[in-house]
Order: sequence, then C-alpha cells, then structure tokens
Amino acid sequence: MSEEILRFVDTIHRDRQVDKEVIFTGIEMALVSAAQKRFDQEDGIEVNIDRESGDIRAHRDGEDFDPREALGRIAAGTGKQVLFQKIREAEREVIYREYIDRVGEIFNGTVASRKGGGLVITLGNRAEGFMPRSEQSSLENWNEGDRIKVVLKEVKLQSTRVQLLVSRGDEALVRRLFEQEIPEVSDFVVEIKAVAREAGNRTKIAVATLDTNVDCVGACIGVKGSRIRNVTDELNGEKIDVVRWNESVDVLIPEALKPAEIASLELDYDAMTANVYVTEDQQSLAIGRRGQNVRLASKLTGWELNICPITNEELQKLRDQGLEQRADDMFGDRLAKVTDDESATSAPVNPLDQLFEQPASTEAETAPAAEEFEEYEEGTVVMGLEDLPGVTEEIADRLIEAQIDSTEALLEAGVEGLAAIEGLDELSAKLILEKIQEIMESVDSEEE
Repeated sequence: MSEEILRFVDTIHRDRQVDKEVIFTGIEMALVSAAQKRFDQEDGIEVNIDRESGDIRAHRDGEDFDPREALGRIAAGTGKQVLFQKIREAEREVIYREYIDRVGEIFNGTVASRKGGGLVITLGNRAEGFMPRSEQSSLENWNEGDRIKVVLKEVKLQSTRVQLLVSRGDEALVRRLFEQEIPEVSDFVVEIKAVAREAGNRTKIAVATLDTNVDCVGACIGVKGSRIRNVTDELNGEKIDVVRWNESVDVLIPEALKPAEIASLELDYDAMTANVYVTEDQQSLAIGRRGQNVRLASKLTGWELNICPITNEELQKLRDQGLEQRADDMFGDRLAKVTDDESATSAPVNPLDQLFEQPASTEAETAPAAEEFEEYEEGTVVMGLEDLPGVTEEIADRLIEAQIDSTEALLEAGVEGLAAIEGLDELSAKLILEKIQEIMESVDSEEE
C-alpha cells in the first residue's frame, strides 16, 4: 500500500506538474472524509502519511485503525471524489500561474473542436484556449486538427477551470509576427510605434528607428517584399501597410493616409481633429473602401480625421489667401515683422540671412528694445529653429551642435544633411526646406 501511494504521487506530480505535498495532503483529506462517512463521525479522526515511506497512520478517538479495513465501497468513493477535487484545484492553480504572466505572447496550438461558433485550441498537455468568433479573421476557416498560431489575450481564474482567451484578430498578433520575422524588430533596432487593424481586411503599422543607417520601412518590407510576405501569408493574405512614424502630426497624418496624396491640413490641437484636404481624384483613395483607410489612419494617429475634397482652383485660392494666417498659426507669438525705415536704404541684404535668433549678449539684454533689433533689415522674419515643422527643442539643439543654425546652413545641408540629424528623416527635411522657400518667396513678393 505504501509503495502504491508513492507511485501514485510521483505519477500525478510528473504528469500534471502538481506539487507532491498538495497530493499527499489531498490523499490524507480523502481518507479522513471516507472515515467520517464510514463511522458517521465528524470529529476525532486523523490520518497522516509518511512522505518518505508512504506508511499511513490513522487515529480515531486516540485509537489506531486500519483505513483499508475500515472503509467500505461507498466511503472509498467519497474519498476518491475529495482527492480528485483537490488535484483539480491544484492543477488549476498551476495553469493559472503558468499563463498569467504570458498575456500578449504568441503560442502554437491545435484546433481541438468547435464550440458555439468559437474554437477550442489545445495549447499544451494540460491547457486549452478558447477563441470566440469575434477574435477570428474573416479570411480564415479552421478545421479540427489544424495547426494554428494564436496570441494569448486574457487569463481568467474561474471556480472550476482556468479560461484562456486567445485571438487571431488582435493587434498583438501582428506585433509578435513582426518580431518573429524581422530581426531588426526583435533586436529593438526598429520600434513598432502603433498598430491599427481590422482583422481579415487591412492593417496599418507605424515604425521608427534611431539608427540613421537603417531604413525602418525597408527593413520591415524586405527585399522584394520577402519579409512582409511571410507575415501576410500567416494572416491568410491580409493587407499590411508599413508607414514611417513621426512625432510631428503634420508629417504623420499624410504618412498614415497613404497611398492617398494630401493637398493640405487644418489641425485643431485642442479637439485633436484634422480637416484633411484632398483633390477629387484622391478622395476615394483617402477614404478607402467603406471608409477603411481613413478609419485605420485615425486609429493609428489618435486623431479624428475629416476628409474634405477640394478642387485645384480652391486649393490655390486657399494657399494664396491663407498664407499669412497659416504662418501665424504655425509660429504664434514668435513671428514678428521688424521694420526700420532708416536701414531701408542700406546695402541689399537677403532678408532671411538672419532668419534664426542668435543668443543675446549680456549688453543686449540690458539695452532698450529698439536697440535690440537694430541689426535686422526691413521685412526680416524673426523665428527659432523649433518653429520649423517637425523640429523639437531637442532636434534644434542637435542642429546647433552641427552648426546648421542659419538659413544658408540649412539650405546648404539640403535633404541629405538634415536627414542625418537624429530625429529627422527625409520627409521632415523636405518639409523644412519647403517652409524656408515658402517664407523666402513670401518676403520677396512683399518687397516687390
């Protein structure tokens, strides 16, 4: 009997990963329950099992008794129920502790059965996950026995079991697949900033990198689309758009709305809404099938996007009439026109040579306000580096360190030189240079 107990404990421990002490305690409780049933006695019964030898010592009102001889068939059945209940409770705790810290991970499983439109997925020797219809992709149809990759979405500890909710429609699945297929993502060279997904239809994913030698979008797509194709195949042909992340919403929104080309933007930072102006031939692309493109772009950026069609004539009129107002909105209180009638007759000077403010000296700080601006020519626009689109205070400091802190220096650096600055990319560099050219043309037209 003692050897049988030890073998039983060892088998349950090995197969179900239940602690041996829990099993021994369960057997003792089962024997006590059976004895109470046999003797019709609630108190005064004690059973102990030696953990090393497996010997059983049973006492009833201080007297020893042999549980094997005292227990009948009904009492033994009661004890067996108590034992199995104890083992199930312990096994449930083991499964819960194993999976509770693995939410968001990807698992390989097997489709075990169908249940009310959902799928029961076998994840291991002891665990089963459930994937409801709402967490499945409309492109997929699974049969029993199929191998399947799922992401663990939720773990619930219930009274009788542990419910593992798994999904193939969650955004986390796309993240995990990118980590598996793209070494730069798994090595944290490329960072996934945001994911917007409508399972079975389309996914937009925004990526970024701090390594200027790495093209984050190209790294995710691969040569001739080889890397992104592996992810698409796993999702049964779901389309995936990879866009470049930018902290500036002026740059991010046009990126998120690709392949549509954006004509102009009108931003409301308080309400986080944007009116996106597009030409009529780009309207359908911007909205997408059943509004899918603009819906995903809105989710990706966190802004509410309103697509506004506009004709070429209206667009040109908007640009002509709203140039000064848009400049005021962008530069705020730091935009100023400095005029000086006396200096108007001096030698010609490019009005943007002193586009950016230089650090004031101690003497300048104490001088009257009129003397502070004597160096500026008529029509000069005074502004800071961080007033340019996509340039934060940190990026402005890096530009100053690189001695790219004047109009001439910015134009001389060009797209390639600006894109080499940490925090800027080619698109940001183009926007900066376009803004400088726009201001130069505006000032020149006013002089004429």
